[in-house]
Amino acid sequence: MKSLLALFAAVLLLTACHSHHDDDSMPARTVLVYMAADNDLSSYFTQDINEMMAGAKQLSKHDHLVLFVDKPGVLPYMMEVRDGDTIRKKTWDKELKSSSAETLRMALQWTEENYPAESYGLVLWGHADGWTIENEAASRENRAYGYDYTNGAHWMNIPSMASILNKLPKLHFIFADCCCFQCVETDYELRHAADYIIASPAEIPAEGAPYHTVVPALFSRSSKFYEQIVDAYSANYKLPLSVVKTSMMDSLAQATRTILGKNITPGDYPDVDSLIYYYSHTSFDMTDFMLRHAPADDYEEWKKVLDQTIVYKAWARLWRANYIAYANNYRTDFLDFEATEEREGCISMFVPQNPNSVYIRFRSIVTTQNQTISNMEWYEAAELRRLGW
Repeated sequence: MKSLLALFAAVLLLTACHSHHDDDSMPARTVLVYMAADNDLSSYFTQDINEMMAGAKQLSKHDHLVLFVDKPGVLPYMMEVRDGDTIRKKTWDKELKSSSAETLRMALQWTEENYPAESYGLVLWGHADGWTIENEAASRENRAYGYDYTNGAHWMNIPSMASILNKLPKLHFIFADCCCFQCVETDYELRHAADYIIASPAEIPAEGAPYHTVVPALFSRSSKFYEQIVDAYSANYKLPLSVVKTSMMDSLAQATRTILGKNITPGDYPDVDSLIYYYSHTSFDMTDFMLRHAPADDYEEWKKVLDQTIVYKAWARLWRANYIAYANNYRTDFLDFEATEEREGCISMFVPQNPNSVYIRFRSIVTTQNQTISNMEWYEAAELRRLGW
């Protein structure tokens, strides 16, 4: 009997030690890290590559971590990170704009053709500024995503990104390792491009994600894999992070137009004084705004839908906020609002303001965004036109 028990225990031990990463039945996953580094973030490139190599040591034969790299002084190239090393796979014979939607399409299409998988993930590495709509070849540094310095500044507006992603196989997730990406306007625009969007509504550290721990999480087959990504990030940096389930975005739009239509006077500039904002006085926390402007019953109905949309989040008391967040390094709160777990929903929304009454640093941004918000699909879905926004 003892020998049988010992044999049984040995089998259990072997089973426990046998990683799911080696299971031949495990579906393949390919993740593309799109490194738009042809800008002032290029100095962080090597650090992040080293972290990715460390994290990739835990990947299985079914996992493929592929990078598109565009940085100063070299032609753009594709490479794979495998077994703690990098293998260059393709180099373009001319300079490309990483902030061009066409370049994003080429990188994704090449990845899918050369690393077919049952599921795909996309990591957006670089600069971002929410849903900002600008002339994509303008000289001003406001940008939606990318910001490529080569031969004149260039960035990618979110509708341009969506037009490309919507024509390719649907991604399981987009993980945006860039500032201010988690806004309702961007999430709605990309609702058909990915199942989940994992991002921060706020500024993030220039160092970006801790890839030595985030990379294994990107390949988790858990149904709640996104929790592992957020937890790995939050273990290094305390900042607002959330996960949007994009299939709920139409429901959120419906709930939002109902609550705004009932509680906002058309043509008015809603009160935003002391509300939680991210980066600039144009992107306010959606939960905080609704808490102030809706009666309790209306808010609770809306919040039920939001809670099905934001399936996971990590809130933070402090984060970087466009250079005016702190009076000095010893403060424990913001100068002009208080972040609490109840108020902080970890997703931002645009709220129009009177340009003549906002802090001068943001006057030109507010003036532009009051006009360009109408270019986003969220504008019609939430019926913001009806409010005179």
